[in-house]
Amino acid sequence: MSGVSAGANIAHNVAMMAGNSGSKLGVEILGVGLDHPYFWGSDAIGSEGVHRESITVLTKSIMDRLWPFVCPSNPDNDDPRINPVAEGAPSLVGLGCRRVFVSVAGKDLLRDRGWMYYEALSRSGWMGVVEIHETDGEDHGFHFRNLDCEKAKDLIRRQAAFFNSKLINRSI
Repeated sequence: MSGVSAGANIAHNVAMMAGNSGSKLGVEILGVGLDHPYFWGSDAIGSEGVHRESITVLTKSIMDRLWPFVCPSNPDNDDPRINPVAEGAPSLVGLGCRRVFVSVAGKDLLRDRGWMYYEALSRSGWMGVVEIHETDGEDHGFHFRNLDCEKAKDLIRRQAAFFNSKLINRSI
C-alpha cells in the first residue's frame, strides 16, 4: 500500500489500524510506501518556520490552519492522525506491516516531519524494516509533476527495489 502526501498519511493510519488486534480491518499489509508524507504538529521542528523557495503552496501558516479545517471535531495539530509521533499517540511498535519506505524531498516543508517519523519508527521497537530516501533539490510531490525526470525515475526504482528485496528474518 502506498500514498503520496495526504495519501501517505492515510496509508500510515490504515497500517496502524491493521496492527491493532481489536480492529476489524482484517487485512495483512506487507509494506507501506510513504511518499512525501503529510504529517504535521503544533510545534515547529527543523526548518518548518524558515521561508524557503518552493513551487508548492505549502507554508507554515497554511499548514497550521489546514488540519483544523479538515477535522473541526478535533482541530489540534497534534491529533495522532496528523502527528503520529505526538505525545499520547499510539506507539509505532503497533504498525501493522513488515516494511516501510519513506521518501522526502529536500525543498519540501514537510521534509523534517518525514525524517522525524522515520527516526521515531526506527527507535520504536517495531520489528519491521524501514528505509528513507531524500531527493535533494526537489519539492513536495515533484515526481507527479514530471514522471520523466531522472530523480522521479530514481525514486521509483529505489522504492521498487526496497519492496522487492527479501525480508530479513524479523517478524511483527
